[in-house]
Amino acid sequence: MKNYEVTIEETVCGTFSVEAPDDVDIFEYVKKNYYDGKMVTEAGECQFRKMEIRDSSGAILRDWQNF
Repeated sequence: MKNYEVTIEETVCGTFSVEAPDDVDIFEYVKKNYYDGKMVTEAGECQFRKMEIRDSSGAILRDWQNF
């Protein structure tokens, strides 16, 4: 038996309807709402996933690969 470090990255998308004051930077407004936990994507349809595998010493056995 061997030990491995496997890293998996997933991208989940969500679309939100946003009403914002006229005088705000909409990007900054949405970013603040996101970090404040007011806009949260739900687990669901994964749009993208990739994996990297390393051995126990940290050497890359398989670089990032989509799956």
